[in-house]
Amino acid sequence: MTGTALLADIGGTNIRLALSDAAGAPLQCTRTMRCAEFAHLDDAVRQYLGVIAAERAPMPGLFCLAVAAPVQGDLISLTNNHWRFSRKALSQTLAMPVMVLNDFEAQGWCLLHPDQLPVRWLQKPMITDAQSQQWPAALRTIAGPGTGFGASSLSAGGEVISAEPGHAAFAPVNDTQQALLRQLWQWFPRVTVEHLISGPGIANIYCALSTIAGHPFTPDAAPDAAEIVDMADSNAIATQTLQLFSSMMGSICGDMALTKGSRGGFVLSGNLIHKLGKHFDELAFVRGFTDKGKFSDWCRAIPLVCLLDEYPGLSGCAVYAHRTHNTLST
Repeated sequence: MTGTALLADIGGTNIRLALSDAAGAPLQCTRTMRCAEFAHLDDAVRQYLGVIAAERAPMPGLFCLAVAAPVQGDLISLTNNHWRFSRKALSQTLAMPVMVLNDFEAQGWCLLHPDQLPVRWLQKPMITDAQSQQWPAALRTIAGPGTGFGASSLSAGGEVISAEPGHAAFAPVNDTQQALLRQLWQWFPRVTVEHLISGPGIANIYCALSTIAGHPFTPDAAPDAAEIVDMADSNAIATQTLQLFSSMMGSICGDMALTKGSRGGFVLSGNLIHKLGKHFDELAFVRGFTDKGKFSDWCRAIPLVCLLDEYPGLSGCAVYAHRTHNTLST
């Protein structure tokens, strides 16, 4: 079995594919395709394999994919798009072993060597002891928004634990957020974190604020996140939307750090953050992250960064695929 791995990261909107010949090495032949353009996952993969064959790239001997869905059992159903597939059938179709990870479980493998990650520091703890580490040897968490909101943690013992925080109930922390929640209850019987902290969540916040201000919108008629970002320099409600999004995301991430015990570091991930550009309010995010009453200082001691890797899911799949391949080969 060749050591070249085929990698895929499948979200609600896009599938990203690449090749890797070693963990930590640069990804090769990276492509992004829209899921809606393919009836089935294997259609997209076969098209990609045809492209790399024409480019005389090495053909892979194993396939590791990250999916925005629970990954128990043989049949996998994507949470936010129409694809469903069987692990066994996919392995037979492609004639190679198939490994399936939750999308943020894959990103969790990036946390093995955090000092090697391309990051922007949001909160860098003061190191007063020469023996102290910038990244303490403790549990680390990675989380972020996209079509939904996901997370995983890497234990001090090297185990990746995935989670689905986007489906937890949203809890407001002030009057403004409480007013948002009341409005969202008019549209959704159960308001979850990703009803606000996601790409579609930005549109929901904008709709709710507009409706509260006397300019009714419903989510199905709302501008999308990209349009709201474009309006933010000239539209007060769009500006407030992105400030609230940043602050609420910080509060939710800080709560996750508390409940998980993420003393080893917290990494904010997701291409959506990069697309917000200057409209991602880092100060509001950090304030939300650390405003935890008696445990505010506890949260201020956590290394807090924004991940700059454009393909964290693929990078994590590469780490997992090569670790597994090396284990099976010895």
